[in-house]
Parts: sequence; structure tokens; C-alpha cells
Amino acid sequence: MSRIHFGRMLRNWTALKNSSIFLRTLIAVCLAMSYVPSPASAQEPPPPLLIVGDSVFNAFDYVPSAKQLLNRHQRTIFAVQGCQKLLEDGCMSFAKLSALEQLRKHAGRFTDVVVIGTGYNDRLGIPFREAVFAITSEAATQGVDVVWVTYRERGNVRGKSKTMNIQLRKLAEKIPNLTIADWNSYSDDSVNKNKSWFREDNVHLITLGALGLARLINQTVDQVIAKRALAELG
Repeated sequence: MSRIHFGRMLRNWTALKNSSIFLRTLIAVCLAMSYVPSPASAQEPPPPLLIVGDSVFNAFDYVPSAKQLLNRHQRTIFAVQGCQKLLEDGCMSFAKLSALEQLRKHAGRFTDVVVIGTGYNDRLGIPFREAVFAITSEAATQGVDVVWVTYRERGNVRGKSKTMNIQLRKLAEKIPNLTIADWNSYSDDSVNKNKSWFREDNVHLITLGALGLARLINQTVDQVIAKRALAELG
């Protein structure tokens, strides 16, 4: 075989080899581009937290930084509505779903904790006690814990809030999946000088108050989730 012929064969073999590499690379790229993840693989897991609340918690709809503070800490579903009540229709026609109905509506959409910030529009005594039992029972059925935020003992709800907070603490001793987040103490303006957290009624929130409430929720939810994790290990 002549050297010229051998050289041509070598060049042809090199070109063929290079073209086969190119073809394999092209096929791999096309396969990668055509791959579409299945809905199951692309879907995020449900968020761990649901927040249900009335007009005090409605501040999260108007203070984006407070909502971001919660969502950065853990993905959160917000079901807040002014005039919301615990078990009954709200005090205005636009508040159609009670806190219990919101909890049932979101069953399976979150995994660990529901925060309850509703109650300022509710009745004292037996109705409030029944509401706490109904909501914690529904949460237990869903396999989630309840963080109940205490009511601020200020303004025209001072006496009512104090009575409800006493009831809450007593009930928390009896209900395994109920944890108290003590907003009344955390927001105490006589200690923490937090008067700039509130509107004129000393109950509803402005920006700094919404951020403070978000921090308290994050801290308490962390504790509850850690407790749940330990229970699963044990």
C-alpha cells in the first residue's frame, strides 16, 4: 500500500471518528433538551406552615417585609382575613370562612404547624373553649400541631384578652398538640418600648409590629418542629 493511499485512509478514519463523536454529542444534547421532568419530580413538597388570623394578622397582607421574613424562614400559606371568627361566620359578610373552615380547606396543603391568630371577634367562656378544642382536634386529625398566639391585653379588648389568655394557658396543659406563642408578653410596650408597633388602638399592627409578630412566629414554630422531629426519632 502506498504512503499516499495510507494517508488518505488515515484522514478518512479520523474524520469518521470525529463525526461519530459529534453525532453522539448532538444526540446527548437533544435528549437533554427534550427531557421534561414529570410533575411528581418537579413539584415542591408542601410548605410546613399555615397561618390563620383576623384583622391583626391581616397586617401580613400589607407589610411585604413581614411576609418575606416568614417565607424566608419556612414556606408559609397565609389564610388571614379581617373579621374572621374561630367557628362562626365572620363579623362582616366578606369574612365567609371561619378559622376552623380555613384549616379544613387547607388540609393536606401543609405539613407541620397551623398558627391561630383569630379570636378578638369571638365570645368568651364556653364558646372560646369549644373553639380551641374543635381546632386542635381537627389539627390532630390532620397530623399537625397548633401554635396559638395570645391576645394583646390593651385598649378596648384588655379584659376580654386577659380572660382568653388565661383560658388558653389552662387548655395548653391538657391538649398535647397545642403550643402558646405569648404575643401579649412579647409585644409588651411597657417592657420593650414597642409602642411604635401599633396603631392608635394599641392592638392592630403597623410595619414594626408585623415584623415583631413574624419573628415570634418563626421562633415558636422552630421549637414545635424540633419537638416533632424528636418525637419521630423516639
